[in-house]
Amino acid sequence: MKVNLNKKFKDFRGNELSGDNIALSIAEALFFYGKDKPVNRDDKFKAYCLSQKIIQNDGIIEITTEEATLIKEICGEGLTAGGYGQVYELIEKGGKE
Repeated sequence: MKVNLNKKFKDFRGNELSGDNIALSIAEALFFYGKDKPVNRDDKFKAYCLSQKIIQNDGIIEITTEEATLIKEICGEGLTAGGYGQVYELIEKGGKE
């Protein structure tokens, strides 16, 4: 599925937040996966490759179901409920609003 991750996070009232967009936040979370807990090498490498894919394609990417699951898993650990919810919805909707 093709997903456009170039969206701004919104606060609980629906107002756009300043700072990094969702694509950069996901790429950062993927890049640092395994920092706070042990993770197997294969998953670390998959997370790294996916982070680079996001950066190199300016946040507009084609992802597999496995990659979508990995993004949701990692963001579920590293983001707040509000941030994770927006990532989850973005992936499930394929980047469409």
